[in-house]
Parts: sequence; C-alpha cells; structure tokens
Amino acid sequence: MKNATQDATVEEPVAACPVAERVGQIAARYPDHTAVVGTTEVLGYRELWRRVDRWRQRCAALALPPGTLVAVLSGKGTGLPPAFLGARAAGLVPLLLDEELPRYEEDAITATARPAAVLRADKDEAEPTGEANPRTLPAEAGYVVFSSGTQGTPKGIVGQAAGLLAFIDWEIAKLDMRPGTRVAMLTSPSFDVVYRDLLLPLCSGGELHIAGPAIRSAPSAVLPWLADRDIEVLHAVPSLSARWLDAAGQAVGSLRYTLFAGEPLYGRHVRRWREAAPRTRVVNLYGPTETTLARFHYEVPPDCGAGLQPVGRPLPECEADLVPVEPVSEYGGVRMVVITTPHGSLGYLPGTCSPDDLSRLRREHGITRFQTQDRGLLDPEGNLVIAGRLDSLVKRRGIFVDIVRIEAVAAELPEVRAACCMQLMSSSEIVLTVEGPDPAAVPDLLRKLRAPLGMDIPDQVVVLPSLPLLPGGKVDRRGVRKLLNLEDAVPGGTGCRC
Repeated sequence: MKNATQDATVEEPVAACPVAERVGQIAARYPDHTAVVGTTEVLGYRELWRRVDRWRQRCAALALPPGTLVAVLSGKGTGLPPAFLGARAAGLVPLLLDEELPRYEEDAITATARPAAVLRADKDEAEPTGEANPRTLPAEAGYVVFSSGTQGTPKGIVGQAAGLLAFIDWEIAKLDMRPGTRVAMLTSPSFDVVYRDLLLPLCSGGELHIAGPAIRSAPSAVLPWLADRDIEVLHAVPSLSARWLDAAGQAVGSLRYTLFAGEPLYGRHVRRWREAAPRTRVVNLYGPTETTLARFHYEVPPDCGAGLQPVGRPLPECEADLVPVEPVSEYGGVRMVVITTPHGSLGYLPGTCSPDDLSRLRREHGITRFQTQDRGLLDPEGNLVIAGRLDSLVKRRGIFVDIVRIEAVAAELPEVRAACCMQLMSSSEIVLTVEGPDPAAVPDLLRKLRAPLGMDIPDQVVVLPSLPLLPGGKVDRRGVRKLLNLEDAVPGGTGCRC
C-alpha cells in the first residue's frame, strides 16, 4: 500500500458544518494517526484534511449558492471521505452514489434529485451537470439520501448535519471509541447507514477501513477481510451477514462490537454470529431513514432466546409513542410507532413522495415527528419490539393473517437463511419465499410451519438459492414481488400448495 501521510500543515476547520468541523479538530489533534485505509492506499489525518481542503476549493470554484445539492460518485478507493467532507466544508449538500449501481438506477436518482454538479471522488473532478433548475436546500441540510425502496418507490430524504453528529457522538460514547479503533466500511455508499461507517472513526480518531467492490460483492471474502484488517467495529444487515457466515468459516477474533440494523434480528442469527466472532458484543439498532441513522438501541444479552430481539430504548432526546390504529384484528389492538426527535430529517425532496408520506413526516419548531408505519409493543422489561408493519396484517378469505409472524417462524428453522412473506397482488394467496433449504424439502418445511402457525400457514412456499437484496443488504421485497407477479410462482423456484 502507498502511505499518503506526506508532510502538510493541518489547517483549521474550513466550514461551519458540524461534521466537517469535528473531523478537522480530530485531524489537528492526531495528524500522524492513520485515518483511512483503502485497497491500495493509506491516508493519515494530515493528508486526509489536506484533500478535504482541496475538495473545498474545487467546490467553491463552482460558485454555487450555499445548500446546493451535488452528487458524489463514490469510486473504489479512498476518495469518498475527503470528497464528502470537502463538499460539506464548502456549504454544499452531498448525495452519495455507489458507482456499482446499475447505470439506469443512477440516472433515475440524479434525474429526480437534480444536482448542480457531479463530484467524482476517485478522479478529483467536480463538473457542473448543466441542470437548469438544481435543488437548493435549507442551511441545516447536511446530506440527501434516497430510502431503500423496501416498501415502495424510493423517496428523497433531506438529512441534517447536526443529526448525523448527534448519533455519532452517542455511538462514540456507547462503543468506547478511542483513537486507532478500526471500523469497517462494507455498506453501499447509496445507503444511509454508510454514514455510520464513514463518520464513527473519523469523528473519534479511529481508522476507517474501506472494503472495495470485490470484497463487498463476494460473501466468502468478507469474514477473511474483517479478520485480516483486525476490524473492531462493524455495522451489518442480518440477511447479508448470514450469507457471509454461510460462505466462509473464518473467525474474527478482533471484533468488539457488531451493530445490526435494517431488518428484524433473531436470536438464532446472533448465536451463529457469536460463534464466528466470539468476543463481539451485539447491538440491535432501529430507526427509519427519516429519523437519522437510528433512534433505538438494544444490547443483546449472551443468553438471548432464538426468536425476535427487541430494539430496546430510545437514544437521548428521542421519544416514542405507541398510537392505537384501526382495525382491531384477531391479534388484538394494533399500535403504530411514532418517533419524535430534534435530530430527525428536515423532510422529503419535493416530487419524490406522496401526500400520505408528507402527512406522516412533520418538521416544526426544530422537532421531527414521524409516523413510522411500524407496529410496536413493549416487552415486560419496557423494551420496544417491532412486531411488523401496519400493512403486514393482511386479510385472507376474510381473516387477518400476520405475514411478519410467518417470516419469524420460518426464520427460526435451522435450514432457513432468510425469509420473505407477502400476499400476491393477483389473489389473496400468501406466499412465503425462503433462502437456504433444498427445494425438495418444501413438504417437510410446511410440516414444520403448520404446528406453530396453525391457520396462518402460507398458501405456497417458494425456495430460492438466494433472495434478491438491495444495495444496502436488506431483502428486496419489491424484487421478490416482481418475481412472484410474473406467474403465480417464482420462475426457477419450487412452489407447493397446502
């Protein structure tokens, strides 16, 4: 690796962005410490901050008004951190784009977002797009991200820089972050969780280790890479990390903390993960993109059960209400999780959301209030448990069925790596799609499901070698639904009616 810690003076922070200011302070305090480790290059904090200032100058040369939206293409090396921080230092609002995205997805996002310029992180280039009507956002805006699209069309969400730093400061204290702590970046830059990876080490004097596309795209390579880099902190999505476990038997003895988010976390997966990382403490995080990175946390105890784990208690300055909603079903009263926090997003990009979305996300007097569409309850210890979404209670032949419960029961079976349950749009039939079992074992799988589910048994079980995933690692429900809508069963899968 080339070490890029050449002599340079560490300048004072170059902008009023709280995140950029914090990294500038860290660079001044630890100029000779390692900051960013890529595939072929290592940046010390001195060199990192010099590159941030170069990007600030490139952005300033564009002569754009403060708050103007710009797209940042991630590249494959160490260019993303200084490009993001330089744009923020110049008062611009970055939209990070993973260059591994299909071109049509990248084009669709940029057409909707209307950035004024494109910053190519690995090529040190900042070029105007020629957009006739680029977006300009409020002074508090720190970034724009598009939702994962798990439940529908991705929405453009305007996050605030102060909200990012509030979460990162909580995480620094929670994880006892110290200078030199090694944090992995395995997240797609287009997914908002990348800011946990990116900023946690750089705001605390740690080391950001960036996995290249070759590592991120090969499940068998991830655990060996974590072990080779002596990674201490990892953010992960349960379904994606299950693939890492299945593809490689490598132990990761250095891992101190694993923070799961984005999907339901089951105790069975936690136990498997701890076998591969015996020293790790496991934290379950919860918080929709609209509320900034995460608003709830739960440290999973060593003796956790096999089933669904709580998401725990709110972070500081966050409150949650469980609001009754109709209808009352066979499962009793349904309660929607409503999150209130000063650190939430500023709202949606106009034109990227529905009127219903707008009614559920409000920012008034410096407070964000978001109706999540998640169903919640409190366990006996007062921890929040996410029991599914409001739309996961569906009617089949006049009777409510909880498709999240079906997923949960399936996920507890040892042969199932991941499960996705939904109701077909062409009928009221409920289809459970699973990853892992031999297709010939579907009858046995149904037999195992019948006892715990009773009348909630799915109409059809489909086995796939792997479920489609979104760039951030979540199961792509829209992708599964698209497959199922081609016919009444997944092409190439095995369906069995009961």
